Amino acid sequence: MTRIPETLKVVGQVIDQAWDLDGWQMLDEANEYQRLDLGHYGIDQRWLVVYSKAKEQRAQKTIAKATDKEYEKVKKKLFHLQAQRFESEQAAQKSLHNIVKKLTYHQINHSKLTQYVKYAKKGRPTKDTPIKAIGWQIQASVVPDPDKIKVRQQRKACFVIGTSIPDKELTDQEVFAGYKGQSAVERGFRFLKEPVFFVSSLFVKKPSRIQGLLMVMTLALLVYSVAQRRMRNRLETQGETLPNQIGLPTATPTLRWVFQLLDGIHRVTLYAHGQIKTFIDSLTDLRKKSCNSLGKRYAKYIKFLLHRAAQCRRKADKL
Repeated sequence: MTRIPETLKVVGQVIDQAWDLDGWQMLDEANEYQRLDLGHYGIDQRWLVVYSKAKEQRAQKTIAKATDKEYEKVKKKLFHLQAQRFESEQAAQKSLHNIVKKLTYHQINHSKLTQYVKYAKKGRPTKDTPIKAIGWQIQASVVPDPDKIKVRQQRKACFVIGTSIPDKELTDQEVFAGYKGQSAVERGFRFLKEPVFFVSSLFVKKPSRIQGLLMVMTLALLVYSVAQRRMRNRLETQGETLPNQIGLPTATPTLRWVFQLLDGIHRVTLYAHGQIKTFIDSLTDLRKKSCNSLGKRYAKYIKFLLHRAAQCRRKADKL
């Protein structure tokens, strides 16, 4: 399953067809869809035209800005157009048509042709003064086209998901859920490819080594995703939250952020009077809570460390 790119002309046609059919079905509170079965590139596919309310709101703002930008641009072109003189009415109309046909959100409001006669002699012309040339000036103005804007908003408010999996194996709702779930995987691979993991510093040529590196990264992503899922489930079960990057409480922190919260815990070893003492330093209440969110094993391990740290501190004070 994949999202069909909007650069394909057929995507716009499919979305327009979906709006003409007007048979939308609910996916959830924020999304509706229509299903279209078609053959694309010789493959029987199932396309889901998904309408998103949030996407429509963004589309309205985007198209409003694009409309204003296009108006300023065409306004300049029409200003320079009216300063020109054409040999015939057809030439003037053709120049105006070349400008208008490129407009995405506007249409002609009105246009006016004015004839200018150039005489062969200077001064006030008479009936007998010969005409040297006749020029035509065209003036026009544009206004937003509601139909064009509506079509653009409808297209921007929708996206198309395509799959070749039969509906007996995967329902439309499962296709949509599977597509939305891919974003978590994408974020996971982006996390693994960051410089902190030094993956970019690894340069391999042999296919076997590339496959091995991909296997290691995939397993690392699997462990990361499972740990993050368990952590979020535990926070939800306990009704607990952790502060996010700006200090607001969240019940769905990323595992990476929890790792950053745990950064700064030190295992300190002291050597005094022939004895070696070890304790944990900088283990704040927030870090304890972060460790508890990772599971019972981690919490048990932290309690053991705290107990050992307290014993070491008491012994260190006596020394």
